[in-house]
Amino acid sequence: MLTKQDLLKGFGQINLQSDTIVVHTSYKSLGGVEGGVDTVIDALEELVGKNGTVMFPAFNFQSWTETHYFDILETPSKMGMITEMARLRPYAKRTPHPIYSFSVLGPRAEEFSKTEDVEAYGPNSAFALFHKLNATIISIGLDFNSSFSMHHYIEYNVGCNYRRVKEFSGIYVGYDRKPQIKTYSMFVRAHERVKTYIVPGMNDLLAAGVIKEIQVGAAKVHYLTANEFFDNMSVIVREHPEKLHYIEEPKY
Repeated sequence: MLTKQDLLKGFGQINLQSDTIVVHTSYKSLGGVEGGVDTVIDALEELVGKNGTVMFPAFNFQSWTETHYFDILETPSKMGMITEMARLRPYAKRTPHPIYSFSVLGPRAEEFSKTEDVEAYGPNSAFALFHKLNATIISIGLDFNSSFSMHHYIEYNVGCNYRRVKEFSGIYVGYDRKPQIKTYSMFVRAHERVKTYIVPGMNDLLAAGVIKEIQVGAAKVHYLTANEFFDNMSVIVREHPEKLHYIEEPKY
């Protein structure tokens, strides 16, 4: 059973390059933590210090694309136990995009809560801001295809022919608590036969030492900076897109 000090010692192996971290998490992968999920969140906040900011994905794809309703205070995260408990902390702020939102803890929370952009990966998005800040992106116990969502931001900004922008409209309830009809977009697959599979490309970055790997408890933890990810993944998007997706054969 891991203690908070065990987590701090493990996460302390990460060479943080900025005051902001973006953390994708699998609680179960750690193999048991004293105090549960809250201990993990506390450890990550302590890791960055009082001047640091921790971001957790709070994505909920069904809410906006299927039920067409999003409440920034009430719509739950579908990204696991840690992300949902982080969202519920009273001082957390949520970024506005209803499909790709983040729960943000720390001094930059207010700044991130103002990243209003119709497109999830646009110039005023949360992704663009943490790229500008060169945040460290961390994945705890997840496989590459279930993590590192910034790769879609890179595809969007570099350009690729296997994804397209699609708009979704719905009822949006923000911090002002006034329901509005709003439209947001998402960089979706060009057609249903396109299957996202970034493992070959990510394995290349791991082999090259761009992605670093450490062990914390029972979990493999991977990390890199936003700049490292953008600069190196851009090359793969342009030159080897087959390492990021495949086309499923038609079924007749």
